[in-house]
Amino acid sequence: MKNITLLSIILLTLIFAGCTEYDEPAEFVPAQMQANMTVKQLKALFTSSPLMVENEDAVVAGKVISTDKYGNLYRTLYIQDETSGIEIKIGKTTLYNTYKVGQIIYIKPHHLCLGQYGGMVSLGSPSTDSKYQNSWIDVPLLINSTIFRGEESTPVTPKIIQTTSDINDDTFGTLVTLKNASYKSGNLLTWAQKNETETTEDESSYGEQTFTLSDGREIVVRTSGYAKFADTPISCYTASGATEPIVTGKKVNITGILTKYNGTYQLVLNTDKDVLSAQ
Repeated sequence: MKNITLLSIILLTLIFAGCTEYDEPAEFVPAQMQANMTVKQLKALFTSSPLMVENEDAVVAGKVISTDKYGNLYRTLYIQDETSGIEIKIGKTTLYNTYKVGQIIYIKPHHLCLGQYGGMVSLGSPSTDSKYQNSWIDVPLLINSTIFRGEESTPVTPKIIQTTSDINDDTFGTLVTLKNASYKSGNLLTWAQKNETETTEDESSYGEQTFTLSDGREIVVRTSGYAKFADTPISCYTASGATEPIVTGKKVNITGILTKYNGTYQLVLNTDKDVLSAQ
């Protein structure tokens, strides 16, 4: 009798479970806000020390120019407007599912912290680590009250960079294309050294490939060992979609996010498919 009773309970549980109705995910409604501060103005608030943004009414808007889909960016997002670009240190992964390239993002920076690393200003949370001036915005309540997804739009058109004169402080953090850049040298024969460790990122796994502009200015394409294309040989794509190796002196057009680390100019690729042959 006990076995029959137990069987009946199990059957009834399965029946009721099958009848349970689940709410459909809420339909995405794009935020609509009026920006009253540019990215350039936001970055200008920072001087040298970590700065909590005190303006309660500030709203910054920009388009998403980065994607972590290919693994070269980690827990971070770049946006830009017509004045400049900035890194938003959202402490989440697979951001590409939520923040689409070209999508308008609104930021209410009150309660967030401006800081810099190697000369690059970013927006994040206050840091408890003295090595860093700010940290990840990884508390859902804080994300939901400061970062708002607007409508999906057309991707940003990259700025063409041919000489050093095409670069100024406002260019850092934005999407650019290095036009007719010549390959000089690299520390690896691949874009990076594949790193399978999920808890730490070994600096030695980074690939650093140096290209020069027409006036001799060096820009390093720095690639993470977690990038899906990390172990891909240094190569570029032709107009037909084929690949060809990048050798010394090879000219390419490279699109990525322009950054710097102290005096070194660096380019962060979204994907290796943004490296195209210029010859």
